[in-house]
Parts: sequence; C-alpha cells; structure tokens
Amino acid sequence: MALFIPEWTRASGRQLQLKRVLNALDEATVVRKPLGERLEAPELFLEHGERGWLALALVESTFDALDAGQLFASEARAAFEAQLQAWRAVLPPGLPLLVLLWACGEEEAQALARQLGEQPMLRLLSRERFLERGAPGLAALQRPVAAEEADLLRTRFFPESAIPLPVARRRFKRDNAASLPGLFLDAQQEWASKLDLELPEEQADTANDFAVRLVNGVAGSGKTLIALSRALLLAGLYPRERVLVLIHNTPIVADLRERLHRERGSLPANLEITTYASWAHRQWRRLYRTPLSMPADPAYLPALVRKLRVRWPELKLSEAQLIEEFDFLNEMLVASAREYMDTSRAGRGFALRAKERLEVWDLFEAVTAALLDAGLRMWSAVATQICRAPEHAMLERYEHILVDEAQFFAPSWFHTVKLALRAQGRLFLCADPNQGFMKSRLSWRNAGLDVTGRTKKLRRSYRTTQAILHTAGTLLARAVQADPEHYLEPDFAGMDAGAAPILLRVASPQDAVDRAVNEIVALAERHALPLSSFLVIYGGDTPKLLLYKRLCRAFGMRRVWWLNKDKKTPPDGYGPDYLRLANLETATGLEGAVVFLLGMDDLLFEGGEEREADARKLYMAMTRASHRLVMLSTGELPFDAGALFRLEE
Repeated sequence: MALFIPEWTRASGRQLQLKRVLNALDEATVVRKPLGERLEAPELFLEHGERGWLALALVESTFDALDAGQLFASEARAAFEAQLQAWRAVLPPGLPLLVLLWACGEEEAQALARQLGEQPMLRLLSRERFLERGAPGLAALQRPVAAEEADLLRTRFFPESAIPLPVARRRFKRDNAASLPGLFLDAQQEWASKLDLELPEEQADTANDFAVRLVNGVAGSGKTLIALSRALLLAGLYPRERVLVLIHNTPIVADLRERLHRERGSLPANLEITTYASWAHRQWRRLYRTPLSMPADPAYLPALVRKLRVRWPELKLSEAQLIEEFDFLNEMLVASAREYMDTSRAGRGFALRAKERLEVWDLFEAVTAALLDAGLRMWSAVATQICRAPEHAMLERYEHILVDEAQFFAPSWFHTVKLALRAQGRLFLCADPNQGFMKSRLSWRNAGLDVTGRTKKLRRSYRTTQAILHTAGTLLARAVQADPEHYLEPDFAGMDAGAAPILLRVASPQDAVDRAVNEIVALAERHALPLSSFLVIYGGDTPKLLLYKRLCRAFGMRRVWWLNKDKKTPPDGYGPDYLRLANLETATGLEGAVVFLLGMDDLLFEGGEEREADARKLYMAMTRASHRLVMLSTGELPFDAGALFRLEE
C-alpha cells in the first residue's frame, strides 16, 4: 500500500475511486499532495525509489468544452491549453505528466491527445482507462529524474519538507532514502509531520474533543525535526491560529533558536518555541496575578524538610528522597492521603509501607504550608496549582501545541497543556521511550493521554552510526525491561557501520579535562572541523569550571557556549561558530558530530532495575553523537568494555 503524504482522512466520490487505484501501488511508493495555494501545481506527485516520479493532474471539463474542433473558440479549451503549458513550465523536462480527463470517454481523450500533437512527457487518460489500467499503469508511467531535478521538485512543491535547521545527519546506504540529500525529511518523517492536518472523521463532530498524536522514535530518528517542521507548516497554513512548541530543557531551546536563526533568520509571528518551565511560570502569573517565588537557596528546602520531619521520627527516607516523593505527589496531582494510598509507585526506586505513606503525606502538607506562609512554593507545585485554579479563563489558548522530549513531561504538565488547548485543538507529542518517562514506569494513560492507535514509531536513526547506537543500546539493555512502551528496538538495516566509541582511561577528573581539551584541539586542527561540530557533556564528578576555563583558553572565551551558563543566547550573539558545553542533566535533544563525555563513571555499571534511570541518561548522552563518540573514564569498569569500546590509555 502506498504512503500518502498527507494522509487522506476524508475521501468521497472521485477521490475514493482515485484512492483505490493509488492504494494498490506498492509500499515503496509515496503519493504526495502539495499544500497551500499552489495553482500551478498538479494535484498529486508519485515517487518511487527505483521507478522515479510521475505528476498527476485532474481535469473535470467535458469533451465538448475542450474540443478544438468546435465552430467557435472555447474559453474552457484556451484555459485547458494554458494550464497544460503552466504545468509543463514548472515541471522538470524529464518528469512525465499524466492528465486524467475525468468527464471524457477514452475515444474523446485520444481525440484531444491528437489535437495537442506529439508531447513525449504528456499523457491524457480517461477515467475509464485509468481505472482499467490501475496501479500497474501508473507504475509504468513513472520515470527516474536526476538528483538535482528531485531537489527542485521538493523545493518548489513541498518546501515544508526541507529540514528546518542545520543538523548532523547520516544517510542510509542500502535504502531508497539513500538517494535523498541531507536537506529534506525522509518519507516517514514528512508523513509524521503532516499527520492530522484535518481532524480525523471520528473527532470532527466532537466540538470539545482534541486530537492527539504520538511519535515514538529512537535517538536521532528526527523527532525534533518533525516537531519543528510541523510547527512551521501549521503556522504558515493557519496564520490566525497560535502554535506553541514546548521543550523540556533550556539548553535545547537556546540551541534550536540559534540554529533556526542561522537557517531562517526569524520565526512566524504566531509561532512560539519555549521551555515548559518558562511557559508554566507565565500561565501561573496570569492566573494568580502575583509574582511567583521559589526558594533561591538550594539548601532552603532540604533544611525545611529536616526541621519539620522531627514530628515523624520513624521516617527513614533521606531529605533528598522525601523531596523527590513530594515532587511525585505534585506531578501525579495527588489530592489526598486516600488518593496517595491508591497511587502506583512503580519505578520509584524505594518502597513505602502504608504507614510510611501516611507520614510522608502529613509531612508533605506541612512543608507545603510552611512554604506558602513564606510566599514560596516548590517548582513541582506550579503545574499543580495551575490545574487546581478555580477557573482557567485567563490562560493563554492555542489551536496547536507540540511537545518535544515528551517522555520527560509529568502528568500535571500534560494536564496544563490540555487546559491551554482550544476546542478541537491538536496535541502532537514526540518522545523517545528509551530515555525513560520522568524516572518512573509511567504510561501515557497514566499521564492522562489515550494514544491507542494514534502512535507512529520511528526505529531508524539518521544522526548516529550503527556502532554508537549498538553500544548505547547494549548498555541500556542491561538495566531496562523489554516492555515496548519503555524500550524501542532500533532498526540497524542500512546504517553506516561507523567506528566504535572510544574509551579513554585517565587517572583523575582533572586529567580527564586536560585530555579531552587536548583531543578536541587536535581533532579541530587535523580535520579543520568547525567548533559547532563539537559537543562536550559532563557529569557530576567533572570539575566543570576547570573544564570551561581550559576550553576558553584553547578556543577563546567568546567561542565556547556553556549552555548552562549562557542559557538563552550564545556569548557573542547569533552568527559566530561555537563549541557547546552542557551538563548531563540538560543535554537531551542536543547533538554534535563529535561528542566528548566526561564524568560518566557512575553510569557504567552491570545493570539492575534500581539503576535504570542512570542507564537511560547514559544512553541519551551517547546518542548525541553523529560521527565520533569519546568517553573518558577514571575508574575500573565492571564489564568487558573492549567488546563495546575501542580502549585507549
């Protein structure tokens, strides 16, 4: 069955007959329909990796209107000839054009063809003959076109399929998509980006419903590209409707904005790209009409918990575990002790008996009250308070909300997002289940979203190599369950083999810094690589200030973008070339041709369910690399690293 881009969610009459024939084409065929008001474009384009392309146009005029043998000149005939010339003028010379004369018989179609004269790349066909020839007849008309002509077709008729920002991307060698240059989404990515441009029939009559779509993909499968492409497409198709893209962390938003600025210069006025945290703060202030304050000192909340917990001396959890549990209560929108007793804590990492839950709840209420008395609140309570506001009329509303890295969104976050959707609004989610779900084994249904039958899976990575993805996946498999909702098996077919990740053994974290900087300098000089090719990710044991200073000494302070320091814009503004530096906790969504990992020793382990969150972090960090991955280690490894890495001292 052919792939329709966009999908034909509604078809009747002529379209149904047309779709039956097109559906019979093989699965390697893509049926594309140009979007927007492109009057010079034929209705459809058929593409096949081997057979090539075919443009298909429909004409509904009768033979009497088109016949040049009529006594008096016909306006319809003149318009028909002008339209044929217009189509041929915008199509590559080697691309065949099939014109379906829907209201003409076969003899009439042949008569019109004789009147037009010999035109090798033009074929007129009646509806009767079209239905009789079927899919084999269409396949026989397709012709290969040069790569430059294919680029021209996409640029002219499907500009929204262009990759919206500079990316590190690899091609498949033994796949039909290999002929595509790195400037366009592949067919599956383009299909996903154009899903539900019309509401599905089952939701069209439900005024208060909203459409939800989930794209689950392995690292590097193009989820962010799909979200951005869709957002730009929606903003262009519906200029009076608001489009919101929400992303989990600040560094990736800053990085995306910088790359979008390089590629496009500016964004449509009706499109907003921001972090969930920034957006939620704004919504909270709109609802409560007061400043939003949280403890400025990281030690404030642990100290408050330590002070109040004396009333429950039998509680054995640490302050950090208690605060993590308080966040869980807020994120799950737990409203009472009774609800807490019935709430699943699967994947929380530590067990609680019924008596302990009751004590945790009492302490949670005491801490929340003490914070409110001081005019403060936990960050996790912001979304909860938005959800529990007495009314939501002051919330900003959107027709389209897209969520990238949705696996890190809590149930309370999704609830605030749904509150901000207008009636019949559309929610579009992109997620990587291999990176986890808010450190817990939550499901989309737990998060308040029914994605049954509304999920698209992308198993091929276009960013990285087989060697890197295999190593990252093998380490992840040591700790995760085989549940398909929490682990997506990648498809390695046709991927570049690539070089094995390098594991450098060093004596100390300080030595790791020196070695990493020296290696980056050598690679940049030897291969004349731009600084933007490099991404350095550091874990908790890395002396981060030393790392930053050494990188600045090597490349200049204005050419090192520490994404956790300069959170919104690069140090010298948009335009210059930067080496990027990021903390492990905020690196999701970033990518680089060459990635260095420091301070990851605690994540290299034998596995086990209790270390699942760490395994997912390591998987995320490793799969940021598109070409080369270098990890620096200071400790003894608990497994045969030589089977997965190239070891160097």
